[in-house]
This record gives sequence, C-alpha cells and structure tokens, in this order.
Amino acid sequence: MAEYIVAMDPSTHADTTAAESAITTAGASITKTYGFSMTYKIEAEPAQKDAINGVLFDEGYDRTAVITPTFNTNHLKMLCNNAGSSATAYNPSSTGSGEHIYLVDTGVNTAHDEFSGRTVNNLYTGFGSGTDFTDTDGHGTSMASLVIGANIGSAKDATLHNVRAMDSTPYSGTIGAMIDALDACLVHHKANTPSQTKPVVCCWTTSKNALLDAKFNELEDNNMIVICSAGNNAGDVDFYSPAGLDRVMTVGGHNASLNVGYFTGSTGSNLGPEVDIFAMSDDVSIINFSDNSAYTTSDGTSVATAQIGGLALQYIDLYPSADARTIKSYIVGEGGQKNRGMSLTFDANLLTATGQVAANLKKVIGVSPQVGDLALSSVPSGLVATVKSGESATVNVQINASASNVSVMNFSPVPPFATFANTGATIGTITVDTSANMANVTVPGIYHFAVKGEVSGTVLVEEYSVGIYTSDVGELDTSNEYYFDQTNNSYDQVVNFNATKE
Repeated sequence: MAEYIVAMDPSTHADTTAAESAITTAGASITKTYGFSMTYKIEAEPAQKDAINGVLFDEGYDRTAVITPTFNTNHLKMLCNNAGSSATAYNPSSTGSGEHIYLVDTGVNTAHDEFSGRTVNNLYTGFGSGTDFTDTDGHGTSMASLVIGANIGSAKDATLHNVRAMDSTPYSGTIGAMIDALDACLVHHKANTPSQTKPVVCCWTTSKNALLDAKFNELEDNNMIVICSAGNNAGDVDFYSPAGLDRVMTVGGHNASLNVGYFTGSTGSNLGPEVDIFAMSDDVSIINFSDNSAYTTSDGTSVATAQIGGLALQYIDLYPSADARTIKSYIVGEGGQKNRGMSLTFDANLLTATGQVAANLKKVIGVSPQVGDLALSSVPSGLVATVKSGESATVNVQINASASNVSVMNFSPVPPFATFANTGATIGTITVDTSANMANVTVPGIYHFAVKGEVSGTVLVEEYSVGIYTSDVGELDTSNEYYFDQTNNSYDQVVNFNATKE
C-alpha cells in the first residue's frame, strides 16, 4: 500500500459524501480528511488510486519537494514613503498589534534577544511526531525576526504562528508534509475569526506543482493572503510554486539603488508579470542564529518576502474590514503611487536570463504607512469596489476634509459607467452602474482612474479601481486591467501604469 493525497473534483461530486464514496468504492482507505475542500490522505494500491472517479489532483504523499528558500537595517527605512538619503526615521502607523500571521518555514527559535516580548505560537510541526518545533537551520528564525523582531521586524506587535514544514539544508520535504502544514494554517484560521484577513508567508519556492497551487488558491478563497518569494533562480517565476500564481502576492527583491539584479552568493530574482511587489533584498540585517545577541546580514527574495509579510499586517490593522483581495490591492496600489516604484530598474542581463521585458513587469515597491503621512483620503489606492455585471454600487473613499482642488486626473478618467463626486457633501463618492454605458467594457475586468488633490500645499494622488465580474468575484483574480482613453473613447489595457504621471 502507498500513501497519496487526492483532491476531488467538486464538479463531479455533489458533496463530501459522494467524494469519499468514490474513494472507498475504488478500494482505497481514507486516513486523513483535510480542512481543504474534498482533500484526503489515502492508502491505496496504484491501481486503486487510478480507479478513483473524479480526482482533480493527486500526488504521492512522500514525493520529494526540494524547497529553495532565499536568504537578505536599512530595510525598514526603505519601507518609508520618502526612503533614501533624506529618509526620516521609520515610524509606522501600525506595528501589527492584534493581527496574526503564519510563517511556513524551518521553525522558529525564540532565544534571541530580538524576540524578547514578542509573541510566537507553535502551531504545527511535521517533525518529532508533531512535537519538535526546533529550527536546526536558522532560515525560519531569521525570517521571523524580519516580521516580529523588536528592532528589525516590520510588525513587531503581531502574533506569529510557527509552522515548521521544512528541515535544514537542502530544505527537502514532501508534498504531503507541505499540504499538512498548509492545512494546519487553514484549520486554525477557520477556528479563529475567519473574517480577519491573515497572511501566510512562504519565503521559499519549489518547482511547479498543480496540487500545491490549488491549495494555495484555496487559502486565498478563505480570506488568507499568501505572500511568497519570487525565488533566486534568475528564471521565469511562472515555473515555480506558489510564486507563479496570479492570486498570491509574489515578492521580488531590489538593492539600495532600487535595482533588481543579482545577489551575492546566488543568481538573481526570478521575474515575470506575476511578481507583484519588491522590497529590499540586499545586505538586510537578520539575527545571528549562532549568537542570541548578535546580528548578521543576508540577501535574496526571502528577506524581501518577510518584510512584505509584516507590511501586510500593517495594512490589515489599519483597514480591518478589507478582505485578502482588497488588502493586496492596497499594498500594490500604494506601493505604485509613492514615486519610488517609478525609479525601480531591472538589470539588463537578468532580463535576458529570465526572458522578460521590463515594460511588462510591475514597478511597485512596498510602502509602510507612517505616522504623520499626508493623506488625500482615508481609503488608499487600490480596488475599492467589485460589482457584478448589470448591477450597481456606491462607495465613498473619504476625502481628507482639508483637501482642496480635488479632481480626476485627465490622463486617467473615471470610466463612463461610473462617476466620482469631487465637490459638495458627497465628495469622494464613487457611483458604479453597470446597467448602462458599458460599450467596449470587457467583463471580467478591473478599471482604473486617478484622483488628485492638495493637502498642506502638497499635491497627492490616489489611484482607485473598480472590478466588474460576471458571476463570481474570483474572476477578477486573473482578469486584465484597463483605463479609459477619452481621446479614442476606448479602454486601454494597463501594462505598467503609474498614476503619478500626468
């Protein structure tokens, strides 16, 4: 008998009873029922497994998955809006208090001074018969320090759930072990305020795997935002899991000069349109795993990913009613509006190695909301409304009461099926009516427009978007994005679009 994980096809099986019946009818035995939909660990002969009707994905439980983490304290200052030589001290509006994050890695040892007063919950381990949470490598502990570390963490007051899914170098595990770990995250999330968006941070990549990708997408279905490394293979990110998924937040790395290139001791950041955002990944301070009061530095997209994981907690704390899709749009939207994204460059040799064209890549750098930041509105750039085709919606982005000269920017107008109130008692109200003015509108699609206004003598810009879908809002996860071209009375697809230009 061999052990397998099978994910059953919901279009074939009406419910779990039918799915389980198909498994047992084929002669297989169910040994574990996962929190994931219609997903089971089974024992079966190969012929029995193949005889199961309506299997969407299957993998050998012990199939080896070689997982490649990517290791990188200016990084916090780099998260400030005005990062650079004149950057002010890092003073975030939120430190993640009351928020929760899952770190799926090699474990976390909390003896280092950086974890003094921090909260780490040992949630799950696949080692020592479920009792060994010890990090024998240091990768997970280093990543944890960049999330909740007292001095170098971007969300030091959050609760980090330690999910030990990997052992030390070469970080090999099995597909089954990773599914077990992700399932533990899902089950805990469902049992603990599932309406509260929670990040799942994976500072590693593995070769493309359909079953893993399906389970990561299912985490997203359950209001969990997956934040993962692009990887350090100087290749096309689409060849890796979960980095190549459209729905997850894939993180690449840049250096102090805002260039995406090669790392010391490794190749370079994987690239592709699926890479959503970048963070500092060169000479980043992490804890010294061998000395509980010392620090060292590291490079790579892993350290960038850990920073964005903490950044996500800041946004979740500041906008608690926003779901995972909206939080991702806020982080990417704000990151694209603070000018530094426009300064991002890509190493020519890395573009050649990865087969990418710079114009097709996102230029977005993670930005931490800081105390004292000027704001045009209470709702940041990003997806502010999702509307089913044929229906209508109204949302107010809460324009700053002290803002003047509020207007829609000429180069990025409101699409004809929507209006934006820029004066009067209803200022900031976006009204969407998809029952009219829908000529040339592609559904599903995400439609952008940009608003500017002056606050305390400074012109500020926010770029908002409205998603239109046919029957399921999930259609927007892979839809194209557009803005309205008034000159040609048509919609142009967004490739690399920054509302800070006019």
